[in-house]
Amino acid sequence: MSDVKKWLMTDIEDFPEAEVSNSEKKQMHRSLLGKKRKSPWFAKLALAAGIFLASAATATIAFPSLASQIPVLQNIVSYFDGDELIFNHFSEMAQPIGLAKTSNGTTVAIEEAVYDGTSVTISFALKTEKDLGEFPNASGLLEASGAGGSGSATAMEKVDDTTYAGMITMAPDFFFGPPSTLKLSWKPEAFEDMEIGTRVAGDWAFEFKLKAIDSEKVPIGKEIFFEGGSYTLDKLKLTKLSTVMTLSKDEIDENHYMTDWQLKDDLGNIYPMRFGTGNESRQQFTFEAMDPAASSVTIIPTITYVENFEDEGSPVDASSVSIEIK
Repeated sequence: MSDVKKWLMTDIEDFPEAEVSNSEKKQMHRSLLGKKRKSPWFAKLALAAGIFLASAATATIAFPSLASQIPVLQNIVSYFDGDELIFNHFSEMAQPIGLAKTSNGTTVAIEEAVYDGTSVTISFALKTEKDLGEFPNASGLLEASGAGGSGSATAMEKVDDTTYAGMITMAPDFFFGPPSTLKLSWKPEAFEDMEIGTRVAGDWAFEFKLKAIDSEKVPIGKEIFFEGGSYTLDKLKLTKLSTVMTLSKDEIDENHYMTDWQLKDDLGNIYPMRFGTGNESRQQFTFEAMDPAASSVTIIPTITYVENFEDEGSPVDASSVSIEIK
């Protein structure tokens, strides 16, 4: 049995407790309700909006086996299907974290995480004394140092009546561009069954750093014109985890024009858009990692005009753009 699965089946009472300093307690009691600009997520993911405040004694537990064995991540990933797991290569690229804290009889453990220079994904596990239903919600946003806001999505899967596996993906909006090493914090102050309202609250506070994985930048420098405005495609950033396209837009009314993106390489592989972030003028869209054997890619916009919320919309003509990546 793997380390993670052993832990998932372990009684919470078996974890040793440790003293927590007053400064650490004060830090964990800080409010998360500061003024922050949240970035829109344009695809399948929703903003993580729940914020809860709670106070409780917290014990940090030593869990060295998790930090020392990279393959344990695959046990968390195995609970998620393709729609919930944003990046298929996550388990190959992730960095071991191995942090766990217990508060009010509930333990939260961060297994591993990865930062591709644009987005962050972490895997975690929750062991509690309450049944929180099939798909509980985690409050408290994953925070990135140097970011003015972020889009974030959390998925949790039930392992048994009191144990859950979880994944969080977030994309920060950095003030001065993405750093090579990113400092992150997460304070999930409550977990709640959104159907019947069962809730567990506590003080779990985590801080850790991630180094960006290697990337290659491919300039695009081409424009896409259509009846509702234009897009200027800036560049692609290729990593073993993901592909990120950066662009700017001009005079596009997004109340009426909606654009989805996909990539198609010269091998015939199609990469649908996973999510997008950005502001009124500049945006970035994230896709699954490109096949390393591909030598070119076609960027395909699908633009729809909608008159109102209930309108199914009508397609708008727009050209595709092809570029060499090798």
